[in-house]
Amino acid sequence: MGFTIRDYADVDEPSWLRCRALSFLGSSYFDDVKDRRTTFDGPSVQLVAVAPRPEGMSTPGEEEVVGVLDVELWEDEGGASVATIDTVAVHPDHQRAGVAGALLDEALGRLRGRGLAWIDAWTREDPEACGWYAAQGFLVDQTYLHVYRGGDEQRADAHGDEGFDAPYGLGAPVKGFFHGPDEDPQVWRARFARVHQCRRYLRRLDVTAWPEDPRLAELYDVENAGTWDHDYFRGLAARLAAHRVTDVGCGTGTLAVALAADGHDVTGLEPARASLDVARRKPGAERVTWVHGYADALPDEAADLVVMTAHVAQYLTTDEDWEATLGHLHRHLAPGGHLAFDSRNPAARAWEGWTPEATRTTYPHPRGGEVTAWAQVDRVEQPPGEVGGEPRGPVVTHVGHTVLEDGHLAYPETLRFRTRAELEESLARTGFEVLEVAGDWDGSAARPDSPEHIVLARRR
Repeated sequence: MGFTIRDYADVDEPSWLRCRALSFLGSSYFDDVKDRRTTFDGPSVQLVAVAPRPEGMSTPGEEEVVGVLDVELWEDEGGASVATIDTVAVHPDHQRAGVAGALLDEALGRLRGRGLAWIDAWTREDPEACGWYAAQGFLVDQTYLHVYRGGDEQRADAHGDEGFDAPYGLGAPVKGFFHGPDEDPQVWRARFARVHQCRRYLRRLDVTAWPEDPRLAELYDVENAGTWDHDYFRGLAARLAAHRVTDVGCGTGTLAVALAADGHDVTGLEPARASLDVARRKPGAERVTWVHGYADALPDEAADLVVMTAHVAQYLTTDEDWEATLGHLHRHLAPGGHLAFDSRNPAARAWEGWTPEATRTTYPHPRGGEVTAWAQVDRVEQPPGEVGGEPRGPVVTHVGHTVLEDGHLAYPETLRFRTRAELEESLARTGFEVLEVAGDWDGSAARPDSPEHIVLARRR
């Protein structure tokens, strides 16, 4: 990553203004130029992405501002705490390098715990900006028009001065800027040479992940009806003769209920309340001990087998979180107990197929109507360093879109693709011995290009 994110400092103002102006130059905001930086009376988050200042650059300081993000905090009419992106801009020489996404991630991290209901932003119809907001999980909430009187040097308004008067004997206004309704924009475009659609993009923050949204939790089993992974882990539990089985990240509980029906003593652990509510309503759910929480809530030496399915391991994106979780699972297993999980092989580059065209599906909603869903990758970030002589696996952020009869939901999701060497090293460091690694759900041994790493390890 060729940039650093930090708080704005006063010395940054000249470079901040330059970055903003250059960023807007190729957009419909090309003439929105400031000669001083925006200030805020109330609470705000003011971030910059900086890189070493190029030789010959005249702005002060040792760093050049290459990205800008200002977020203002306020209360809506109902008294809810909310946030608005006042400015987001990336220097043209640093665009498409993950700068804006990294700035937003940092801002949202700082805002976490403040009880914000949503964050919004206003922009125009520029495809690059709208695509970025969509990829970050924002949805268009409302629109209106920005109408300019006077056109520009290349285009004139179709009806000249018609309809415009001025007081005191002055001539008709040469330039003007107006807000207009968006019901029939062609009427305005026929008259004025420059008309833009202004869009409000909104992202809810009171529900931060799709498993926590009851509308999506109830759809999970419909959208993910395949059982090949569940069949694999049920067979594994039988092969190991595991009496006590814990399903970590059990989601809507399908596997946990099936394992209980197979005769195992099952605990289902899930941090998302909405998903756990679905699990508890299933036939046979009374045979499972359900726990709302994370791995640190599990008791010591209380399982013979721990399973993590549906690529739960990939949601632990940092090395610290991953190894802390492995430590808790090691503590939870009885001596000689087993851990089994699946993680996509980064060499197979599955994320390259996560496009709207390739992933779009339509299926019936359990309560009537249709659901349309697709995924879109936002960014792929490469952690530094190597493990076992090969680069570490990437961190991939994509947005899952779900269109219901009454709305369009979009939630970003970040996954870590660990190499086999990364998995094996981390397991060894946390007290596990890897027994086998399958490459697919038929149980065949993993190859360098296998789609999966399906790992079976034993507590030492």
